[in-house]
Amino acid sequence: MGMCGTLGPRLQPTLPLGGACADVDTALVFVEGFKGNHPVRGRQLPGHFVWPFHELEARPCKDVPKTGVFPLLGVAETVKIKMPNRPSTLAGADLVWLNHCISGAFDAALYTCRTQQVPHQRGFARAQIAAQFDACITPLGPCLQRSSQCGGKGLCGRFVGPQACPAGGGDGAFYNRWVTAQRTQIDLLELWPQIQVWAGELGLSQIGVTGIDLSSAEPGLSAWLEAGFQGSMHYMAAHGLKRARPAELVPGTVSVITARMDYLPQGTTSDWVARETARSLQPGEAVVSLYARGRDYHKVLRSRLQKLQDCIAQAIGPFGHRVFTDSAPVMEAELATRSGLGWRGKHTLVLNREAGSMFFLGELFVDLALPETPTVSAHCGQCSACMDLCPTQAIVGPYKLDARRCISYLTIEHAGPIDEALRPLIGNRIYGCDDCQLACPWNKFAQVSPLPDWQAREGLGASSIAELMAWSEAEFLRRTEGSAIRRIGHARWLRNLALAAGNALATAGMKAGERQALHQALNRHVAHPDPVVQEQVQWSLNRC
Repeated sequence: MGMCGTLGPRLQPTLPLGGACADVDTALVFVEGFKGNHPVRGRQLPGHFVWPFHELEARPCKDVPKTGVFPLLGVAETVKIKMPNRPSTLAGADLVWLNHCISGAFDAALYTCRTQQVPHQRGFARAQIAAQFDACITPLGPCLQRSSQCGGKGLCGRFVGPQACPAGGGDGAFYNRWVTAQRTQIDLLELWPQIQVWAGELGLSQIGVTGIDLSSAEPGLSAWLEAGFQGSMHYMAAHGLKRARPAELVPGTVSVITARMDYLPQGTTSDWVARETARSLQPGEAVVSLYARGRDYHKVLRSRLQKLQDCIAQAIGPFGHRVFTDSAPVMEAELATRSGLGWRGKHTLVLNREAGSMFFLGELFVDLALPETPTVSAHCGQCSACMDLCPTQAIVGPYKLDARRCISYLTIEHAGPIDEALRPLIGNRIYGCDDCQLACPWNKFAQVSPLPDWQAREGLGASSIAELMAWSEAEFLRRTEGSAIRRIGHARWLRNLALAAGNALATAGMKAGERQALHQALNRHVAHPDPVVQEQVQWSLNRC
């Protein structure tokens, strides 16, 4: 399988054979005339599409009330319930019926006993669940008995399987095992270490897994939007809480594989923080944020995550997925922290004890119930360096960023004129800002990437403001091809350079030759067709 390698012997698809087997339970799938008794190996989670049901699964000891499941003939929903609190004396005595109805009402099940009833909230009638205790009924019996309920009321399905309560009583957890018509299973718990190996081979620095319940993050997101901190990024308000609901963005999502990728370029020396800090004190030099000096991270990380998906698919067959890298309404930092990639710093970026914050984040939404990776504790303590050293004081409180004051937002996302009160504070930063990261003591542990993609392109590593202002639009497009910078366009690029030129001209002690070069660069754009550039050029010329 190339870079994806091969599966170990315990991860190979299992073909259950006939006859008795100690660790095999019997499960029944019944969907409009389709039925089959399939042996299912305990605790195995195959990653295959199931005909006619897509994978039915609910993780033990955890409620998963809105897991979308997509069969070929319709859509259903899976849930996990608690079993009745009573001992089981016979195998198959405790049965759970999961009744999925796509359209119309569904008759009440026999009776309920300490179970959940979870309504489907996105286009389907409801999913009813009932627990039944009857030592005389075999798994096949009740399904056939009640099959008449399905008639004329839309596609319905039932999954029946025995699960005894734990010894000593207490609530039992019914685990709705995965069943495939092909009788093949893959243990995703054992597959995960192999996925981590593939990720490392693909240049990903670390991966993790988290679930899709981000409801606890919704109040904070709502408050941030209500405060208007998103500025002119109107799409953030338009998406609203969808950003915190992965299953609405990609229906059927069960887990999110998160990834981080270090981006310090090869050849970075140990004193890189001091070197980068010193650059902001050279008024005639144009400073581009470190992450943007090489290839477009959207393309690089997205490609690597897609290759990781390919590796998984080669191992377990096709599965539902979608890749994201800072390109959709996704709470990337929230998902990253929940999956253990790091903790949220007071500057709102994700921090890692072994890598600081100098890394990109990406996600792979999947319809597989992968084991969640543990979170890590926060280690910012009483430190407030990022807040204290932000040039525009955009970090208005711990873990709270007002994007309207952030230099990265102002030089990249904001299309109009920049607030005059903030212009002098931007200094010579023409694309993005690294100051809060340079101030963070954890970035002494930032890692150099093994990939060549982050090497600085000519003109983006160390150039004067005057040199970059001389680029025509055609040269700008040529030099930024395959770069994240290209998306802001030539006019916004010139606006940022003109602002930096004005700040440089207002600095005492500039050499006469540098001052003259900046004057000439600004005068070339006095009549620029974009009124925003025109205004910015005039403001800068008036500063000398």
